[in-house]
Amino acid sequence: MKTTIQSIAFILTISVFMGGCKKEEINSNPVTPTVTTNTVSSITTATAVCGGNVTADGGASVTAKGICWDVNPEPTTALLTKTNDGSDVGSFVSNMSGLSAGTTYYVRAYATNAKGTAYGNQVIFQADSGALPSLLTNSASNITSGSALCGGEVLTDGGSAITTRGICWNTISNPTITSGAVLELGNGTGNFSGTVSGLQSNTTYYIRAFATNSAGTGYGNSVSFTTTTSGPPYPPGTMHCQGIPTARVNVINPTTGKFWMDRNLGASKKASSPSDADSYGDLYQWGRRADLHQCRNSSITSTLSSSDQPTLGSFIIAPNSPWDWRSPQNTNLWQGANGVNNPCPIGYRLPTETELNDERKSWTMTNPDGAYASPLKWTMAGLRTTFDGAVVGVGVQGDYWTSTVSGTLSRILRLSSGTAYFDSNYRAGGVSVRCIKD
Repeated sequence: MKTTIQSIAFILTISVFMGGCKKEEINSNPVTPTVTTNTVSSITTATAVCGGNVTADGGASVTAKGICWDVNPEPTTALLTKTNDGSDVGSFVSNMSGLSAGTTYYVRAYATNAKGTAYGNQVIFQADSGALPSLLTNSASNITSGSALCGGEVLTDGGSAITTRGICWNTISNPTITSGAVLELGNGTGNFSGTVSGLQSNTTYYIRAFATNSAGTGYGNSVSFTTTTSGPPYPPGTMHCQGIPTARVNVINPTTGKFWMDRNLGASKKASSPSDADSYGDLYQWGRRADLHQCRNSSITSTLSSSDQPTLGSFIIAPNSPWDWRSPQNTNLWQGANGVNNPCPIGYRLPTETELNDERKSWTMTNPDGAYASPLKWTMAGLRTTFDGAVVGVGVQGDYWTSTVSGTLSRILRLSSGTAYFDSNYRAGGVSVRCIKD
């Protein structure tokens, strides 16, 4: 009898022990939860609704669940952009905030248990871009021959932050930030104003206020005004080929902020193609005023000048060193808007090498194609040779003078053979001139 009781006790002990081992084996091998991500809904410029569903806890209690999102794929809970929407299995709804309008986001639901964190499928959506800003353009005031005070008001931001605002203007109606000059005047809503400059005298301009948000750029109404009359457009004694002075139409390089004439001196129009002959203009010897020597068909002489202003408007060839039309040389010509023999309109001058190089560096390509694609529409106008005055290279080479001196020579920008570079040139050579606003 005693032996039987002991046997029964031993069997019960073994059963309890084995039952305990079986229970311990189940609890020590959980897996991460199973979770899916819902589609995104109720999308605005800054908020959206998402969520998910924890369909299995993986054998251990779910301690946290929610969503995480980012502008980069595969977001995780290491990010600050996440929610915590309770625990345990089941569906949940999550609210996202702080989004940037028009931006693409990646979202994943997550669930965490003792084993770790699991993620649902990735969902992609884009925050609403909102509407364009609405604006008013103010009338111009304080109008002079070369400037005016302009401004506007951003009435509404369209649902996303105004990153840039300002004024754009042109001599044609309804200018835009891509078809006119631009003055940026801060950001945000409300009133703003600033002085536009570099204008031509006695010229009608059109201005519009603009503001940019994530949806794009909105414009105010178009407003016109006419600048006042100033003094004579060209220096006294200036002589023009065909008797017609070069029209003064400004164009701005938005990268450098510099105003230039939109055509070469002597050109009848702004270039409409790289081979537009009417845009080539005249060919100047370095340091000479506009005395008709610059005309492509001017007479030729081999008699060097001993003065800064030769009495005859002939192209002076110089077959010998230092290859200058003037003897002795004068390195002080063409220096600034008030410099001796400046051929540009009053208020304009020859650019320095640094200024012209800044223009070159703003091109999308450092070659003739990039030169023509720029706002200034540089062309291959050819040149006139130092030794015999022949016009050569039309359509295949374009040289542009600077005011910069280099020893007995002067510096030019050369467009040729698929490249654009600076070089030193004989001063008796006939080269194009493009004037910059002083």
